[in-house]
Amino acid sequence: MHVLVDPQIVEFARWFVPKSVTLNRTRYDPHITTMRKEEVDPLVWAASFEVLQGREILFSYDSSVVAGDVYWWLRVWSDELVHVRRSLGLADLSWGCRPPDNEDCFHITIGNLKGLT
Repeated sequence: MHVLVDPQIVEFARWFVPKSVTLNRTRYDPHITTMRKEEVDPLVWAASFEVLQGREILFSYDSSVVAGDVYWWLRVWSDELVHVRRSLGLADLSWGCRPPDNEDCFHITIGNLKGLT
């Protein structure tokens, strides 16, 4: 499960990537991953999906671009996303929604270096 974000956030962030770095664009539309490869009761999932579909989710992000070995991203925080995860019976964060450096937040990937290094 993921939350789509305004693509302009990623476009703006890419301006701060040094011109000497060539980043691949992400495969998917800009988003915040909120759940990945985690088991959830199908009835709880269906009820949550009904409530969330089409709803705007509040989040904040740090506009400082973080660079890893392969991925580049922005750090994201959202009490609403934490609440959604808890309502699904999940921990506040998991490996699938944390950034590559495993910080205690969500993230938006702005690009990667796959096949470029």
